[in-house]
Amino acid sequence: MTTSKEIHWPEYYHPKNAQLHVRNETLIPAEAETIWSCLIHAPCWPQWGRAQTSVQILNGDGVELHKGTIFRWKARTLHFDCTVVEYLPHKRIAWKGKCGDVDMYHAWLLEPTDKGCLILTESTQRGGMTWLTKFFTSRNIHSYHRRWLDELKQQPECKKHKKQD
Repeated sequence: MTTSKEIHWPEYYHPKNAQLHVRNETLIPAEAETIWSCLIHAPCWPQWGRAQTSVQILNGDGVELHKGTIFRWKARTLHFDCTVVEYLPHKRIAWKGKCGDVDMYHAWLLEPTDKGCLILTESTQRGGMTWLTKFFTSRNIHSYHRRWLDELKQQPECKKHKKQD
């Protein structure tokens, strides 16, 4: 594994080896523990206004993501079978997934600040038709992740536990 902007990239998925790389970040005025709780409850993601998204945890408790959790994530017409490969509570989580011939890696980093928590999310894809689709899907994925961060920020738990100045 190598490190790029704090993300621990397996060499295969590293942005330098990927055909598509997307990076988003935002600051949420809440504690990392609160944001983490929202993030690992994957079956709740569709309730965040993601009408065309569904998540099904296929092993474990069926409620929270943990290292080794296998889940199926559907977004619009894409269906990814994913496995959580990195899990450091309140700090970082990452999963790898497959959709047909496309391999993807999605990592999240939570960094506490004096104003709340900086959330960094990066995703890479390679294989399949990614060499072609990257020209019109990069912007869509970036926008999708931006909405995901905005929706995370709007979760009642995150709004209720705003960090005090």
